Amino acid sequence: MHNLFNGVGKLTLFYLRTNKWKMIFWIIGIVALTLIIPPTFYEMYPNKADMQPIVETSKNPAMEAMLGPGQFDQVLVGALFTHEMMLFTSILVAIMSILLVSKNTRGDESDGRIEMIRALPIGRVSPLISSIVIMIIVNLAIAVILSITLPLLKIDSITWQGSILYGVSLGSIGILFGMITAIFAQLTETSSSVTGLSVTVLLLSYLVRAVGDVINDGISMISPLGWLTRTFAYSDNNWWPVVVMIITAILLLVIAMTLYFRRDIESGLLPSKPGNKYAHKIWLSPLGMQLKLYKVGIISWAIGMFIFGASYGSIFGELDDFIKSNEMLQQMLSSNSDDYVESFLPTLMVIMAIVSTIPALQSLYKIKNEIQTHRIENILSKKVSRMKLLSSYLLVSLVNSFLMIFLAALGMYVAQAFVLKDPFEFWTIIKAGIVHVPAIISFVSLGVLLLGWVNKWHFAVYLYLTYTFFVVYLGQLLNIKEWLKNITPFQHIPEIPEIPVEEMDFSGISILIVISVVLIIVGLIGFNRKDIS
Repeated sequence: MHNLFNGVGKLTLFYLRTNKWKMIFWIIGIVALTLIIPPTFYEMYPNKADMQPIVETSKNPAMEAMLGPGQFDQVLVGALFTHEMMLFTSILVAIMSILLVSKNTRGDESDGRIEMIRALPIGRVSPLISSIVIMIIVNLAIAVILSITLPLLKIDSITWQGSILYGVSLGSIGILFGMITAIFAQLTETSSSVTGLSVTVLLLSYLVRAVGDVINDGISMISPLGWLTRTFAYSDNNWWPVVVMIITAILLLVIAMTLYFRRDIESGLLPSKPGNKYAHKIWLSPLGMQLKLYKVGIISWAIGMFIFGASYGSIFGELDDFIKSNEMLQQMLSSNSDDYVESFLPTLMVIMAIVSTIPALQSLYKIKNEIQTHRIENILSKKVSRMKLLSSYLLVSLVNSFLMIFLAALGMYVAQAFVLKDPFEFWTIIKAGIVHVPAIISFVSLGVLLLGWVNKWHFAVYLYLTYTFFVVYLGQLLNIKEWLKNITPFQHIPEIPEIPVEEMDFSGISILIVISVVLIIVGLIGFNRKDIS
């Protein structure tokens, strides 16, 4: 047994060094986003009378579908903060854990690093355990920091007991989804498949919880996010969901380890379809190779985005009444239209567009793995130019830019058609989605520029995307300065949120397209000239 875990400590320290900046950025981002909300709510709702409309609408189906059930026996800022932010923040924490575990498990195997690690006096299960320990450390850091810093805001209802529960709940849900990712890492052969399937499970969990919270609480109990929303920090302070999440995470860890022992390195337990004796001509090009290698990840993200859009569309039936009684959501709208559903549609679309940017960037950055593992040298030794190779990754990324937001909009259209008496027309919702494609492409173009000229700091694009999400989601609420909004691409699509509320202005989109084309050309030129190694 000792030999199985030999070298776990040293390997964990190695993973800490290689992941330290990503871990730090995630921790700072999630903690900062959490800490700025309670003071904002305290200013918006200085007394119980101001919060009473929130209490009255806490049982509104739209509110429960979006945010989960509320517990307002005590009308306090703390209870409001938990209700409005717990679910949203937990999704960020879950995505963080998914990306960390996917990279450090299946990612290392795909890149060939695991063979060098296993050549050392390292136990058979040590790489898996060390990857999971890293994920747990990040989630524990978030839990501890929030447990300590939230009470320091000096808001009466933000108590120590509620803060500890809030922080531990976020850490627990992150660990749980990290364990789910560890299981998928044993089943599939690529990191993109692991990430795509894990994110799909996360989105399914959100959808199941949303449906259950509206129809039947028993359905919500199927979803981990349903457990999370029953903690009711700062009010009931229920600890049983945390216990359930931790026990489930332990069981999933045992399953992941069992599956790990049953497979060979660099293989997955799910059967791979035997390839043809002779490859079809379409697979013999760089573009065909990308589609062949990453089709599972693309399909997983596509399913997830459709579900994501459907989950938002399902709340449209009660959304108008909900926003009328929710001052916070009214402040998030930049339109003064009396039709709150129509006004809120662009806000939801831009959130889905930001999420759609993630798979677009992931498909582009696959070329980094080929460079790091030196597989790109085998490709370039053939009759393939650097320009053609990078362009194939770029083309897949551009297709993802359109496909993901289109499917999210399609999911929203299908769901809202069932819940609205006067549903939106098909092209109204589809146009409201695909109008954000130029903004998504602007992130892709920035990724191409970095790939062309630098060998590090590619993660900066994800940081920029995180900043954009923060500004778009909370910009109106927190009165963020206009110039801080203007440096985000989605601010210019066009003057959020005029689609479909007002006539479209193509000037902002035109500028984004021109900038994107220039960045892509410069990036391609740089990639053609740089030293690949």
